[in-house]
Amino acid sequence: METIEKIIAERRTYSAVQNTHAHIYAQMIFPLQGELSIQTETQTLQLDDQTLFYIPPQCDHTFHSAVRNECLVLDIPYFMLSPKELQNRSTSIELTDHWKGIRNLLLNETGKKAALKELYPYISYHLLQTQQPKSIQYIHEHYDEPISISQLAALEHYNRTYFSEWFMKETGKSPATYIRDVRLNKAKELLRHTDLPILHIAIQVGLEHQSSLTRLFQTYEGMTPSQYRKSTE
Repeated sequence: METIEKIIAERRTYSAVQNTHAHIYAQMIFPLQGELSIQTETQTLQLDDQTLFYIPPQCDHTFHSAVRNECLVLDIPYFMLSPKELQNRSTSIELTDHWKGIRNLLLNETGKKAALKELYPYISYHLLQTQQPKSIQYIHEHYDEPISISQLAALEHYNRTYFSEWFMKETGKSPATYIRDVRLNKAKELLRHTDLPILHIAIQVGLEHQSSLTRLFQTYEGMTPSQYRKSTE
């Protein structure tokens, strides 16, 4: 595999011919114009100027573009990557205003290797902050709503079967168990810190009935929600 000794940021274009390879260094791709089709072992994505894509070292990927395009590409040497970054998976990231600012900084520093080296720790920090899988973020933000496995799998661009296997590797739990635990922990927090009726708490954590919350507590805490509340007073 090709290796590099210095961090590189440059504008690149891609042809309509499909190309498959992997490299020993990591890569961040910021589309500037047009679209770029990219496929890894588990994902197939169409990138535009509102997304960026992170490719970890030694990740096989296939890419091509059927339209006129230009991308800003950041090649990151293996030795600059932290242990956590080496564990990162390939992922697409929404190009928020913050990431647009980083893109503009990179465009201004294209070709300036010393400046890029100084800038990279800042980029690395924010990359790690956004590496939490979208499905897990969604569970924590929407635990009070119905959540389906198909819905979560779509967020990761995985099919249902692979998603469940992948989720277990990521968290040590099945999606259903993870959702249950998030709801249970939130209910415990509300019982400790509010005087809300049990029914209201059940609804706030995504359960339709008070009896559902009671069964949850009896099964995993060995007591009812009311008993739990009294035990924490």
